Amino acid sequence: MKFENNYGSYSLRVEGNIVIGQFKGNLNPELLNHFKAALLNTIEPFKHLPWGYISHSPEVIAATPDAEKNMVDVSQTMGTNNCLISAFVLTSSIAIRQLQRIMHGSGRDAHLQECLFDDFQSAKAFVTKHLPLAD
Repeated sequence: MKFENNYGSYSLRVEGNIVIGQFKGNLNPELLNHFKAALLNTIEPFKHLPWGYISHSPEVIAATPDAEKNMVDVSQTMGTNNCLISAFVLTSSIAIRQLQRIMHGSGRDAHLQECLFDDFQSAKAFVTKHLPLAD
């Protein structure tokens, strides 16, 4: 699944029981609302089984303040839908600070520093290590 507007874009794919989102550019509410709907459709086949999430987003610049609020909602939705572990590949210092606020606002910030990575392979190894094997 993919979506793009004048400010940024995202794509979603699944590998086993890991959902991988890739964001680029600036994130706004329209993009995040579309992402949330696509994410819920993507995880439907998991039938409430545990899954993990990787945001492979080294090309994200920042989110608007309204989009940041939407991201708190998305994070909470992920938690209530059996997302056991998340990892993030971010390079923008602004995006990293926003992620800290988002995770804190959603109550999922216990081990945030352990979830930040410089590359996709490290993020995937981290998520895979913390998930039960997919059927």
